[in-house]
Amino acid sequence: MPGKFGLLSVLVVGLLPGIILAQERPCRPVKHAKVPAITESTYHKARKKLLTAGWQPVRTKSVNKARTDPDIAHGNGLLFWRKGYVEIEACSGTGVAACAFVFKDAYGNRLRVTTEGEEIPRWKSYARVSGFQFVCE
Repeated sequence: MPGKFGLLSVLVVGLLPGIILAQERPCRPVKHAKVPAITESTYHKARKKLLTAGWQPVRTKSVNKARTDPDIAHGNGLLFWRKGYVEIEACSGTGVAACAFVFKDAYGNRLRVTTEGEEIPRWKSYARVSGFQFVCE
């Protein structure tokens, strides 16, 4: 797993679907749960589709430290955490308000979902899925 500020730094620069973290590489597993059409959906709708397809959220943060974790203390991070989205990995407080989420399927594959956009429910503004990729350790 990247250092405390490693992933946050990547997000601040701008999280794009093709970004490869130093200790992880994209991959295409031979067998995996179906990935439904989620790009351009709001994260909330995409999450429901992923759960229905068999993807499970991966808890990325300690419950006791989430509020002060620098990777999710900015942007939409705490808003998603308070909704119970324990799969939140990191969010940027600047730029396109990028966030990353991690899921795992029954075969042990990991899927990183990225979003862009502010979450402002009172204005009916919601983060949308900008991309996804399988991630191998």
